[in-house]
Amino acid sequence: MVNKVLKITDDTIFKLRPLQSLELSPEEQFSVLEGRQFAIESYAYADASGDFEGHIRVALQNQADWVRGRNTWYVYKRHAQVLFDGRVVYPQEDQVAVLILKVVRATIFKRRPIPSTQLPEAQKQEIPNGSIFALDSYAFANAQGDFDNHIRFALKNSEDYIYGLNTWYVYNRHAQVLYDGKVVYPRFPSQRFTGTPFKLPGNRSTFYTDQPIIPGGSFTWGEATKEAQRIPTDINEVTNILALAKQLQRARNQIGKPFNITSWYRPEPFNSQAGGVPNSQHLSGRAVDFWVEGYLGRQLAFELFPWWPGGVGTYSGSRSDVVQLDIGPKRTWGF
Repeated sequence: MVNKVLKITDDTIFKLRPLQSLELSPEEQFSVLEGRQFAIESYAYADASGDFEGHIRVALQNQADWVRGRNTWYVYKRHAQVLFDGRVVYPQEDQVAVLILKVVRATIFKRRPIPSTQLPEAQKQEIPNGSIFALDSYAFANAQGDFDNHIRFALKNSEDYIYGLNTWYVYNRHAQVLYDGKVVYPRFPSQRFTGTPFKLPGNRSTFYTDQPIIPGGSFTWGEATKEAQRIPTDINEVTNILALAKQLQRARNQIGKPFNITSWYRPEPFNSQAGGVPNSQHLSGRAVDFWVEGYLGRQLAFELFPWWPGGVGTYSGSRSDVVQLDIGPKRTWGF
């Protein structure tokens, strides 16, 4: 039997998703020290959807090594090796991709992420367009927040150090970080979305009101948040909105016509003002009201309730065309 081992070659982080650790919640990551070894059932560096953004996915063999009851984790491939019977099988030397900073517009490297006019000469350096630098690491935020549209980076090669220092900042529209030849940062969402920007709890990224909740989906964050007037206050509410959007997309695909959203996330005092019950699913982002052109509410309800996993309800009078769907307990009302 082949002895399969994951060897940690640098202090690193096990992750539930192959993302930058700053993009993950504390529950989705776990620190691991250099030198540790883990018996593994399997490993992979890609699947049918593509690679794992420079990560290795491993399934830990021994239950004693599982983290928070989970055996499958991702680890940055420059921080670990997979060995079969003591021989490194991944990543081999020619498989280790290089992290690069590419300057795309003449710029200034800075010791602090502030306007260069506020820095003394010893804390800034002019850099010409087209310059390329090997990096050890980069970041666009830390625990205190982002870097005011700057990238913080650590130069890999000592000959590139400036004034003997390897850590600098650069304006993020003047440079790109490439990994294995592909741009990994910045990927300006503002180039694709033009709606109102806002932040969501548990996420470092900026979201936009015209941005789909699910990539490629029919429903936007603007519909869920009343055009950013009602921003979720905790990560659980964000998770609820995502879960509802996934089910709602299935319903939208079944009906085949646009859903016109009238109410989604509705915290207080908006819930009371709308006449909502005190325990409304809208309060936590788990319910949505909508209408579809050409349908009465009860027609939509009858089509959807056989499979819908939560509540399906209709209204009367002037709102007879409106349906509520939620991901609370399975129940029906009004039809």
